[in-house]
Amino acid sequence: MEDMRSFVRPASFDLACSLFTSFGYFKDDEEDLRVLRNIHQSLKANGVFVVETLGKERLARVWLGTISNELADGSLLFQRNQICDDWTRVHSEWTLVKDGRSRSFNFEHTVYSGRELKDRLLSSGFAQVQLYGDLLGSPYNLDAQRLIAIARKSSS
Repeated sequence: MEDMRSFVRPASFDLACSLFTSFGYFKDDEEDLRVLRNIHQSLKANGVFVVETLGKERLARVWLGTISNELADGSLLFQRNQICDDWTRVHSEWTLVKDGRSRSFNFEHTVYSGRELKDRLLSSGFAQVQLYGDLLGSPYNLDAQRLIAIARKSSS
C-alpha cells in the first residue's frame, strides 16, 4: 500500500477514478495538487481522470447543519456539519448510535466549486476538463446533483 501523495506509476493507466467525494481530505492545498499531479503523471497519453464529488454550488443550496438517518439495522446516524475556512472546507462529526451505545467520527474535507476543481485539474497538467452534473452526463448547472469532472491528459 502507498500514500496517494507519493504514488506515481508513470504512463501506466488509461483511466483513474475518484468517486463519492474521496478527494480533498488533506488539510494543505498543496497536498491535493500533488495528488492531482501524481494522477496526471500516472496516466498514459490521452488518459482520463474522473472525479465525482459534491460541488460547493449544490452544497450551498441544500445545506443542513444537522442530519439524522435511521439505518436498515435500526441504528441511528447523526451528522453535524460546519462550514470552515471561508467556505473552503467542511468539518463533519458523525455519531452512530446502536444498541444504546454511540461512537463518533470527525473528519474534514475541501469542498470545490466547479470552477475551482477545473482550475486545479488544469494547473496539474490536464489538457482538457469537462464538468457534468451527474454520472449520466447532465450539464453542471443549478440542477446538478453532483460535480463530475472529466480531465484528459494530452496525447503527447
